[in-house]
Amino acid sequence: MSAKPHTLPPSVPELTGVWRRSLLVDADGRRDTTTGVTWVQGPARYADLRQPANRPRHPGVTSLSGLRFEELLALTRQEAFAGRLRQRSDVFHWARTLDFAPAALPDAGRLRREGAVLVETGVHVPYLEHWRPVRNAGPSAAVEMFDPETGCAGLLVRAGDRFALVRDRAEAVPTDTSPAELVQGAADIGRARAVLDFELSLGRIDHGRWTVERSTLPHRVGAVPAPTLDGCAGLLVSDARADGTPYTRAFEITAAEGLLAALHSAGSPALTASAPVLEGNR
Repeated sequence: MSAKPHTLPPSVPELTGVWRRSLLVDADGRRDTTTGVTWVQGPARYADLRQPANRPRHPGVTSLSGLRFEELLALTRQEAFAGRLRQRSDVFHWARTLDFAPAALPDAGRLRREGAVLVETGVHVPYLEHWRPVRNAGPSAAVEMFDPETGCAGLLVRAGDRFALVRDRAEAVPTDTSPAELVQGAADIGRARAVLDFELSLGRIDHGRWTVERSTLPHRVGAVPAPTLDGCAGLLVSDARADGTPYTRAFEITAAEGLLAALHSAGSPALTASAPVLEGNR
């Protein structure tokens, strides 16, 4: 019997695109094929959203203030994180700069291809995940952002006709306490809502229109963020305040990769920045 040929691990640029998880086998052997998990990978920045199949949906709700305590508690079953992907040999490190449930343990795994499947195995924790590509083609770009009004950091990633928009909470939460524990232990419902005020929205771009299809925030599903470049160092996003009032959130771009013009929605004012942007801080 001949030995299997050695397969080189993929590189980060080869991972650019959208991936859906088809299988998880965790440390104790339990299998999960139903959780909705989508990983959007830009040139280096990424976003990852994980929601149970029976995740709550709240049509008509315009903000977290429209949810009762038990509905807020149900949202803690989500996972969402984003940042930058780095590679050392066959080990990949997902830096979770923005994290719905901050973890103390680094997120690192080994990746290899088995036909059309991307197989990930854990480094610090034993697990196995299967990832399948979502067919898409087109531009790829990403920006890290900061909102000076609220102090929130953000990230916008585009991969073909899909995007991920991420916005952190105004206040950091501890790494040793789960969102469920924080919500259950909140002094009042307002504080519980503040714990959950973390956005990771995934969506599709169709003829220049950006529409959210899934989000950690139920009221953002169906929203049209309409990202608009504001010169070379700003990005405007259609958002809503805590009471549901629509407004335009003005981010400052702190780092960028890819073509900035790819992050400007159709119908927005004329671009002032369309040249390729090299990796780096700004």
